[in-house]
Amino acid sequence: MTRRVLRPYPAAAEIATTVDRLHKGVGPRVHPQRIIEEWRKEAPVLGRFNGWLADHIVGVAGTMLFFYFLGLLIACWVLWQSGIEGDNGFDPFPYAFLFFVLGGIMQSLFVPTMLVTSNRATMRDQFKDEADHRSWQHLYEVNNEQLEILRRLSERSSTEVPRKDL
Repeated sequence: MTRRVLRPYPAAAEIATTVDRLHKGVGPRVHPQRIIEEWRKEAPVLGRFNGWLADHIVGVAGTMLFFYFLGLLIACWVLWQSGIEGDNGFDPFPYAFLFFVLGGIMQSLFVPTMLVTSNRATMRDQFKDEADHRSWQHLYEVNNEQLEILRRLSERSSTEVPRKDL
C-alpha cells in the first residue's frame, strides 16, 4: 500500500512523469494545453466542476463590473438605511449587518475560492514550465548539432587547397 504525502503541489519528478504519461505527440515537442486538458480529464467529475466553478467565481469577482456592483449595493444599503428609513431601518445597529455580510461572509467565501484558483493556476504553470523546459532542451540539442555541423564544415573548408582555375 502506497503512503500518500499531503502537500499542496506535486514534486517536479511527479510533474515530469505525468507529462511523460500524458504526452501523446510524436517527437520532443510538448503542447502544455493538451497535457493540461488530458490531466483534467483524469480528475473526477465533481473535482472538475469545483475547479471550473472556482475559476469562474474568481473571474467574475475580479472584474470592475463586480466592483461597481458592490459599490451600488453599498450605496443602496446606505440610502435605504439612512435616507429612506431615517435611521429606523431593519438594521438596529447602523451598517453592522452590511459589514457582517460584506466583510465576514464574502471573505469566508472568496478567500478559499481564490486559493483554489491560485492552486489550479500553479498546477497549470508547473505543466507549462515542464513543457517549456523540454522544448528549450530540444532546441538546445538541435542548436548544438547545427553548431557541430558548422564546425566540421569550417574545418573541412580550411584544410582544402584553394583552386586556381581562373
